[in-house]
Amino acid sequence: MKVEDESYYRLFPISLGKQLSNKGAYIYLLLLFKSDYNTGESNVLLETLSEEAGYDTDTISGYLHKAKGYVDITRQFIKAENGQPKTKNFYKVHIPSKDFIIVSRSFLELHFDNLTLKEETGIKGFILLVKCICLNCCNLTFYSLREMAARLSLSYGTIQKYMKKCIELKLIKPHKGCYRITLDCFNKGNTNYFPKGTPQLYKEIYNTIDLFCQTKGLETPPYKRELIGQIAVEYPYTEQDLKQANDIELIKRNSVKFQLAQRLPNLNEAVNSLNYFVKVLTNKDYIIPPKKEPQLFIM
Repeated sequence: MKVEDESYYRLFPISLGKQLSNKGAYIYLLLLFKSDYNTGESNVLLETLSEEAGYDTDTISGYLHKAKGYVDITRQFIKAENGQPKTKNFYKVHIPSKDFIIVSRSFLELHFDNLTLKEETGIKGFILLVKCICLNCCNLTFYSLREMAARLSLSYGTIQKYMKKCIELKLIKPHKGCYRITLDCFNKGNTNYFPKGTPQLYKEIYNTIDLFCQTKGLETPPYKRELIGQIAVEYPYTEQDLKQANDIELIKRNSVKFQLAQRLPNLNEAVNSLNYFVKVLTNKDYIIPPKKEPQLFIM
């Protein structure tokens, strides 16, 4: 996926969240923003990354080498200012085509009072890892701290420590068995994104649900065509169709916005699937049929 402003976003591979510590993840993100958006190439100095992360160059280099499989690092001899040869790292990060999170530069620009650069690196790296195990396209995870420890390269004690700090700083908010990242720094380039060929009616229904969730302070469940399609069967009119209708009762009956307000006036619990809204709006559940296995014929 290509975003509009290549200088403002980078794609962080979700699977890397299982391989790196929080500090390593943030240092890798710094490298991403110092790399070419299209080629992944970078000749950034270790000293530059050191200044932004708060760690010495040897530590920075060590963390980047732990990202094996996600970045190629080559050492070359170059001429120093005094004319003598010296070695320098050159990088080529692997740009993911799927299973990534989109991070805006504003995440790097976050700073917190009374914290050192090292402490900020640890906190922001922790948030990045939590984002990697959130539900698709949202900032919400239902994993407990122990379940997070099983899915990340962090101990339970480390996760406990950073989660407590993030909650104190109001960067993560616990809510009835889940955790929600409060920062507006992720998936910016994926806003209102729909697969090619998505009908206008489906987009309008999902965007209406999205806006409704935002007004309730909730994360919107990820888009699924099959589930939105079930709602569309019962609500077949686009916004333009309803604007042209003269029948008030028909408009109320077929307006997803009106029906959500009527049926869910006090919604305050996290919703993790669009099937919840299918049931609310159509009075029935929908089970997505399993994919059929291809049949094998033996001759």
